Amino acid sequence: MSPLISATLESAAARSGCSAVELNRFNQHLHTLPASQAARINPYEFADSAGIAREQAVDLFVHCAKLGLFDLEWGMVCPLCGAVVRSVSKIDHVAEDTVHCCICNKDAETILDDTIEVSFAYSPLGAAFDLHGDYDAYQDFFTSYSHPHGEQLRSYRERYAIADVKIEPDGQANLPLILKSGEVYRLLCLDTHSGAEIRVIEKDKLAGTSEAPRLSLSEAGFSEAAVDLPVGASTLILNNHTEQTVWIRALRIDMDEIQAILSSGSAQYGPRLTGKHLLNNQAFRDCFALHEWAPDLKLKLRNLTLLFTDLKGSTALYDREGDLAAYRLVQDHFAALKKAVSSNSGAVIKTMGDAVMAAFPSGECGTAAAVAMMVAMQEVAKGRKDDVGLKVGLHAGPALAINSGSNVDYFGQTVNIAARVQGLADAGDICMTGVLNDEEAIPALLIRSGYEGHSEVATLKGVSVAERVYRYHSAQSS
Repeated sequence: MSPLISATLESAAARSGCSAVELNRFNQHLHTLPASQAARINPYEFADSAGIAREQAVDLFVHCAKLGLFDLEWGMVCPLCGAVVRSVSKIDHVAEDTVHCCICNKDAETILDDTIEVSFAYSPLGAAFDLHGDYDAYQDFFTSYSHPHGEQLRSYRERYAIADVKIEPDGQANLPLILKSGEVYRLLCLDTHSGAEIRVIEKDKLAGTSEAPRLSLSEAGFSEAAVDLPVGASTLILNNHTEQTVWIRALRIDMDEIQAILSSGSAQYGPRLTGKHLLNNQAFRDCFALHEWAPDLKLKLRNLTLLFTDLKGSTALYDREGDLAAYRLVQDHFAALKKAVSSNSGAVIKTMGDAVMAAFPSGECGTAAAVAMMVAMQEVAKGRKDDVGLKVGLHAGPALAINSGSNVDYFGQTVNIAARVQGLADAGDICMTGVLNDEEAIPALLIRSGYEGHSEVATLKGVSVAERVYRYHSAQSS
């Protein structure tokens, strides 16, 4: 390992709070990865293999990316087949609405929870990945490692491939084919994620000349959406008008077998870092501001847990103790809350006066953070006899990720409800909606932490339907 790489890793470890033992495990595992895997690292899978906590590994990857050791990539993944449709280096290059999978020939909605996966590329000097050296590695590179049916679909594509050809930039190649009547075929190029239908026509019904048909490939895809070829043996002339080497494969499509694969076994993804998880990672927010990115950024989240806090009694505190003393207490409380948030897989989205808005990938993480906040506030307010106390409200649901001018913010009714629920809380209360309380693990976590709760029906400002709110308070302080 070069001194520069070693120094970068050590600097990133210091910034992320990574221990010497964890850094050594990270470093050792990193340098055992084959080039094909190092070119697109799944950080959760990497952490499990290296014996490191997943969140710690993500923090280290993020800081390394900030220092230039890794390239951070946002991959748009087809939920049906797991193909990486497109990979970009910045979140504002992610398609806002849908992406088209050339393998499935279907559109998939862009959802940060589901169809956006984050990976990290590592290319040390002398170990660059030859993308077109081996088709299996090439195919794996363009496929999500975490897709629940990835292995079966890769096997299907191997068994149903009828021909393939590799073409250099601005090159031409012949693709010999033997086609059967009644079968469905597609041409695929994963380099540009492009597809074209091969229509099989009886020779006596095929119009045109006897010359071999031609098809061109550019960065925008194939020149035609479909090409007509005769039953039996034929040749397709392919022209590569891109600036990269490409691999083009002809594949027979058997929808019955594909549906059988997609219907079998678990539909759960394996370990993966989704776009939602990274946006709610504190290290990412600290390292990568969005002020230079698209001002109209809008990306959908299917389910996000939002937490709002407020510090009861802070206004009287300024009046009673003066600006400097009150300011110090508020800043100490911000530091304690940020630590509680980041320790539970969340991120502080923004602060507003003495209030905090935080986001989490799950309700359980948000609730654990709320409990940790209450414990931390006891330490911050230790020895004080006034009535300064923390109020917390939580809600979960769909949201839009938007560019607030300096970082990612969230917009939508889920945000409004979470803020309104916090407004119902008193000092020491953790209030939440039924959508969170209905998750069995969440009330169980609160009860284990010494909280008692009851529910009430509340009318929230700006919300047309009354909401059942669950109010939890520590039994020890009751």
